[in-house]
Amino acid sequence: MMTCGIYDYDSTVTQLPQRKDWDCSAAATAWMGRSLGWGWAELDVAYEFVRAGIATPALGLLDGTGAGIVRWLALQPFEADNMRVTFDQVADLVAGCPCIIGSSAWYHWVGVRSSTGDSLALANSAPGWAGIQQSLSRAQFDAFGDFFAVFPKVS
Repeated sequence: MMTCGIYDYDSTVTQLPQRKDWDCSAAATAWMGRSLGWGWAELDVAYEFVRAGIATPALGLLDGTGAGIVRWLALQPFEADNMRVTFDQVADLVAGCPCIIGSSAWYHWVGVRSSTGDSLALANSAPGWAGIQQSLSRAQFDAFGDFFAVFPKVS
């Protein structure tokens, strides 16, 4: 167990396979919350994302930057930020805290547990999607183009 700001962070929290083909962002967000001690379930978060207008069953997450996720998290209350990220920025973000990342070229969102060298350890709710299991190499990251991250604000 590590400390992430005011939260205790458990990077080993299980990520279950997502139950819907469109709600990877909700599954990733639910994993991030559970890793910090919040009792979130994928389908509850997916329902809330649809209700808040930030995702639909037809299209999934509507804003690939994660800005809608940040707005939803603020209602929990859970302070978070989002930004376009490089591989090295993700590696820095997960030094003691979780984050979730997504790419429109990959069309998928996952939790990131930690970083080791040129690999990110993932909490991937759809292992095998586009050939990615539970780790993402620097080369794979670069191949999928622009990534965005959502991560807890830590003061």
